[in-house]
Amino acid sequence: MKRAETEQFPFLNGIEVHEFLYQKDDVVSPHSSLWGDFNFSLNGTLEFDIEGQYYLSPPSYGLWLPPRTEHQSLPVEHEIHYICIRLHPRYGQALGLSCRCFSIEPFFRALVVQILEQQKQQAQPEYLEHLLQVLFDQLKQAPAYSHYLPQSTHPILAPILEKLSAPDSFHQSLQQVLQQFSVSERHILRLSQQELQLSLSEWRNRAKIIFAINQIREGMTIKQLAFALGYHHSSSFIEFFKRYTGQTPIQLKNASI
Repeated sequence: MKRAETEQFPFLNGIEVHEFLYQKDDVVSPHSSLWGDFNFSLNGTLEFDIEGQYYLSPPSYGLWLPPRTEHQSLPVEHEIHYICIRLHPRYGQALGLSCRCFSIEPFFRALVVQILEQQKQQAQPEYLEHLLQVLFDQLKQAPAYSHYLPQSTHPILAPILEKLSAPDSFHQSLQQVLQQFSVSERHILRLSQQELQLSLSEWRNRAKIIFAINQIREGMTIKQLAFALGYHHSSSFIEFFKRYTGQTPIQLKNASI
């Protein structure tokens, strides 16, 4: 295993912020921690095997792993600047007892960068403690989901999700897909919020992103992929992909070579 970690700093108030640099093809063996870990990337998409389940974490989402949760990151396709926020169990309880995906705002990411800079400059402990408290408060109120692409066993919603995530339906609009089911669109959208805590359009966008990442790695061209996802112009697809992953399809494709 190759893992470049920046300088370590002693914990303050039960919260640690660490940064790592992963190089292409780096592998991390399965491990767990006595503290909880909140992991996210500043510049790419993280993929994790967490107790046998696959989790995806694009730049605007982070993964919470409670204490003693065995996990490993999958081999990375390009250099990733990766952040790990370690929380003492007395703090981790506020984030839940199961693995969850948290949506993070630009302010949160900027705050992490500021904390790392202050640690390197050995800032006054009182100021650093204040920043860590703000960071924790931001994390506690961030929207949380069971998974980046949450699922449902609801008898009405489950077959709809299956159809929405099917590649052969990606060229159809959301409304065209929903018209195939004998349920009102309003009822379906209400079920989506209740079961997934996501709008159906957002859920489908995430399904498209997972499909696109896999197809790019399999060698599909950007033009072919844009057409498969229902885009008339490659530029529109590229903009969509970058908004969700923090990089262009070409950057991901080149990193996979």
